Amino acid sequence: MKSIFLSPLFAVAVVALQTHPVFGQAQAKPSAPPTASVAGDDAQTIPLQNIEDLARKAQAGDVLAENNLGFAYAFGRGIEQNYQQAAHWFTVSANAGFAPAQVNLGALYERGWAESHDMTIAIRWYHAAADQGDPAAECKLGNIYHAGRGATRDDAEAATWYRKAAEHGNAIAQNNLGSFYHHGVGLNRDYEQALFWYRKAAAQGLAEADNNLGVMYEDGLGVEKDYHQAATFYTEAANQGVIRGQYNLATLYYSGRGVPLDYVTAYLWYSRAAAAGDGTAARVLKQMSGVMTPRQKQLAQARVAESQAASLSEDSAHSLFGAARTSPR
Repeated sequence: MKSIFLSPLFAVAVVALQTHPVFGQAQAKPSAPPTASVAGDDAQTIPLQNIEDLARKAQAGDVLAENNLGFAYAFGRGIEQNYQQAAHWFTVSANAGFAPAQVNLGALYERGWAESHDMTIAIRWYHAAADQGDPAAECKLGNIYHAGRGATRDDAEAATWYRKAAEHGNAIAQNNLGSFYHHGVGLNRDYEQALFWYRKAAAQGLAEADNNLGVMYEDGLGVEKDYHQAATFYTEAANQGVIRGQYNLATLYYSGRGVPLDYVTAYLWYSRAAAAGDGTAARVLKQMSGVMTPRQKQLAQARVAESQAASLSEDSAHSLFGAARTSPR
């Protein structure tokens, strides 16, 4: 049983922060300093020594500084966390027409970090930024219409916004538009278009798109069936922590399709998926216990322990740095 991935977008922008998801690549504007994002990826910590300078510039009416000071308050970067102050500075910058701040302010209202949880206000700010061609805002609107969160569910409308964001280079939207084509959601099913947009997103480093490409190659959708190529894409996704990629890769090793039959490696990837909350992977692990030899079980458990130790070491290293994210505007 394979799994496709539709990427959620939680975006908000600031200095050294690009608006977008959980999953995605920042796209820096060539001649402008980076903006911070309340919910993007690839975040950079705002140096403590820069906070006072940031505050001075914000007080002087610099819209970028206003936005980035809002981000600093939202996440406690170099200053005590204060959502009220974050909302204040995002509002000042947003009212001046700065699109990343409009996206960030919308995200505060969507998450309930502003004075209230108010999807109507959130959508209004996303539209304001989208009207300026902000791809993160366009993708957010796609998510909202697809989920029916704060607006009537409308997959055709969601597809329209995903397309706008995808054409503006947003990797999350490219992946989601590919998924809509893949499954015929909001538009006619078209495997060639699904492949086109998945490849666009994968080229930007979006691991979820790698998983989806793996599914296309495993099932022979729009391309000749190729288990080896599917395994290559699943491996890329799995190594970047995509649970569905881990499960799908494990299944190939368990069946020996596209890769050598290898219960030990299959057990490792099922274990990683199960540890991340995949219930199906956990059930398969129990089934594997009945077909693995004692030696295979010993090797598999050692591989899992080694993988867990490496993961803990990596998490410790990451904790030394902030979690701010950069925005693509």
